[in-house]
Amino acid sequence: MLLSKNKLLYALFDWDGTLSDNRNVVIEAMNNVLKEYNLGSWEDVRKLRNPRLSLWDNFVNFFGSQSTEAYEEYVRIYKRISPQYVKAFPYASEVINILKEIGVEVMIMTNKDRRLLEIELPLLYNPDIFSRIVCGHEAPKDKPYPEHIFYTLRGLLTPTEINQQNVWMIGDSNQDGDCALSAGALPIMINKNLFTDDVDKTSSVLYFQDFSSLYDALQK
Repeated sequence: MLLSKNKLLYALFDWDGTLSDNRNVVIEAMNNVLKEYNLGSWEDVRKLRNPRLSLWDNFVNFFGSQSTEAYEEYVRIYKRISPQYVKAFPYASEVINILKEIGVEVMIMTNKDRRLLEIELPLLYNPDIFSRIVCGHEAPKDKPYPEHIFYTLRGLLTPTEINQQNVWMIGDSNQDGDCALSAGALPIMINKNLFTDDVDKTSSVLYFQDFSSLYDALQK
């Protein structure tokens, strides 16, 4: 499948592992909370994760009846350590800039808690470059469900108007790809998934090793 931007109107970016290189933040915060609850390390509990749910919504699988208080502890730790470790991926800003130069509206669509996104976003990008930001638990359903895209584009495109030419979903995980495909948008996979070794490379998905290779493709 060739990358064509001629009819592109909206580019929706995932945050964790896509616009934000925050793997170390997530794992360190998780390991701190797991240690407090005597549950071992992230490597020990990650097998309990439901891949169709966000990390946030997986806390009940990790912590059971203590999931709410454990998640709030995770938020506290994450907010404290994030500024020390978070960074942007090389060429991410250049990709955003080239899209904006051709008149594409750039948005963030993430399952991440807005409280955490708002800590990281201004450290890496000017928030004003994103015309919309939709975080976890704000749409009727989060990724991988199509409702997340429908909600993000509300008032701009109806679900039946979304197609692979006018809407891109740029992310790093199968959740991102599944969400795009179910909504009719084009899934563009980039970088590596935080929770799996790779993403499915099907004929319906465009895969780029990094933002540099996506930037090169956009210039053609």
